[in-house]
Amino acid sequence: MNLTRRSFGLAALGGMLAPAFPALAKAPFAGVQAAGVYRLKVGSFEVTVLNDGWLPIETKFFTGSADGAAKLLESSFLSRDQTPTAVNEWLVNTGDKLVLVDTGTSNVFAPTLGRMAKNLAAAGVDPATVDMVILTHLHPDHAAGLLTTDKKIAFPNATVHVSEAEYGFWTSPEIYAKAPDDFKPFFDIARNSIKPYMDAAKVVMFRDRAEFASGIVASAAPGHTTGHTMVRLSSGSGELLLWGDIVHNAALQFSEPDRAISFDTDQAMAIASRKRVFDMAAADKLLIAGSHLPFPGLGHVAKASAGYAYVPVQWGADL
Repeated sequence: MNLTRRSFGLAALGGMLAPAFPALAKAPFAGVQAAGVYRLKVGSFEVTVLNDGWLPIETKFFTGSADGAAKLLESSFLSRDQTPTAVNEWLVNTGDKLVLVDTGTSNVFAPTLGRMAKNLAAAGVDPATVDMVILTHLHPDHAAGLLTTDKKIAFPNATVHVSEAEYGFWTSPEIYAKAPDDFKPFFDIARNSIKPYMDAAKVVMFRDRAEFASGIVASAAPGHTTGHTMVRLSSGSGELLLWGDIVHNAALQFSEPDRAISFDTDQAMAIASRKRVFDMAAADKLLIAGSHLPFPGLGHVAKASAGYAYVPVQWGADL
């Protein structure tokens, strides 16, 4: 570089000014993720996906070949032993009603869960403004958030809608008596979570194809639990299927839908429901949303040479 009087003068000036500006401090680490909130439009509906956190699901809980599972997981850059699995819920604003589908875990499950209430607040929603809660089923990661961490009603102005078959299963003294001891806590959580709403006469039972509000319809998909139910949204030309727990591990169960999970009440029925829903979603090019698909858990089902494939939607900055 050729030094000239001009360049030398600027360099000298820079040297004179430098001491007047102290070195900038290094930026602190944030240490947390941004809020787990994602919005999309379904016709005239606004749907907000809310994340409750995640839990590790061990591969040994899935049926089928362990070696085959390990290969599938490793090819998806996942641990062969366990997969970090999202827990998602959905808030549907119809313009007239504010409808929450599933509630997360409150503080009764894993320490990596229980974030739905915080994310609901980050979305600018007061729980008191929720008109209706629809439960896909009564497992802890879907129903325990009916109560706050101090065991109070979390949604004081909402009616809670639960499948008649689902409620009957989890509240049956006879079924409870026959359940294995390590499974009884699931019954206790289900009962305790919904009881305050039942005492307040705020629980509504439904059956398959029940219409909760205009464009919001129940669609039975039993097997994972007795009354496991999907919720189909239809508004104008927009459709979205909130399919609950049809899939617990995308890497395993799309390509090999015959893999059940040990949490399924009836594994054969759960497999049959999964295949039926996969076929319908692929044939109709239906947008789907899964409780345990990676956040925000939205995408499509495509036919593949072996089984099916999950095609996530592209993130969009605009609704």
